[in-house]
Amino acid sequence: MSTQLKSLIPDAMVIIRLHEMGLWEELCDQTAVVVPSTIVHESVFYVEPSSRERVEIELESQVLEGEISQVTATAEDMAQFMTQFDAVMVENLHPGEVEALTLMHKGRVTDALFCSADQAAVKALVLVGMNDRGISLEDALKATGLRGAGRVGEQYCRARFTQWVREAVLDRLQGRGLARDPF
Repeated sequence: MSTQLKSLIPDAMVIIRLHEMGLWEELCDQTAVVVPSTIVHESVFYVEPSSRERVEIELESQVLEGEISQVTATAEDMAQFMTQFDAVMVENLHPGEVEALTLMHKGRVTDALFCSADQAAVKALVLVGMNDRGISLEDALKATGLRGAGRVGEQYCRARFTQWVREAVLDRLQGRGLARDPF
């Protein structure tokens, strides 16, 4: 296992991209991977680049075989977590991202870095004060020593992730994205 990246909690987009790149298994060998139950149980697939065939991603079997860990947040905890955000942010967050962020925010997942290529999810991470708990896919691959960081795609690169973090810091200072205090 990598000593630079202790644990990773990826969203569905990252899991799909890693499968498309043929790096999912290698990443799971290099670092502990923690996947929210919402993502484990949803129908996740990718299109194999060379054959253009739809390939199902079998996360449940990987959990059963101990290759990845599954974590679960309660519906109550997720609902409570979402009260921090305004309606626009709530609408743009996906269930798997909400579950991951809830678990991190509640301290149930402490060592993992959240890896997402979704602007709303990265911004939510920052809005709740967990700026230091996120990582781009490009940086996650570099930290685990896997080749391919340069071909992740723009949405998964450090520059885009950093841009979203900067925007979220400004949003937080200006009160955007967060629920308004009624008083």
